[in-house]
Amino acid sequence: MMKTIRLLSVLILVFTLSSAYAQKVKTYKVWVTLINETNHKGILYSANEDKFVILGEDLNQINIDPQTIDVIKVRRDGSVGKGAWIGAVGGLLAGAIVGYASESGSGWEDVGAVGGGILGAPLGALIGVGVGSAKKKFILNGDRGTYTSILSKLKQYTPQQNYLNNEEK
Repeated sequence: MMKTIRLLSVLILVFTLSSAYAQKVKTYKVWVTLINETNHKGILYSANEDKFVILGEDLNQINIDPQTIDVIKVRRDGSVGKGAWIGAVGGLLAGAIVGYASESGSGWEDVGAVGGGILGAPLGALIGVGVGSAKKKFILNGDRGTYTSILSKLKQYTPQQNYLNNEEK
């Protein structure tokens, strides 16, 4: 029995330590419009002087020549849902405070707080979705010089660069 407890303790310690050091790689969704008005959507994989690479919806690599890119839009994967949750919680709290304050002294403070929270949560969620769905936009118009000038910014959105930045911390 004691050996089993020791073994479980060691396993729990190992799993706890390994999960504490595990790094989650940030991924970014990307929308690319080419000069010929073709659209590509996927996850930004890499960006260098010669090509811009995204993983398409079926996880195939799409290599794009920078001179053919008109517009690039980037958004962190999962930011819409995260924005909705943060907005809902913020709206719930703000609504509850306003509801409580509006019924102050009447004996109905709890009802006002609950009602305010119920009204505030969906409004906050809508605002959070709006904020979370914002995309960073880069206009290239097929100009390699513009692409080269923003290349360092684009590299910040690639998984390899995110992994390296996390390792340095």
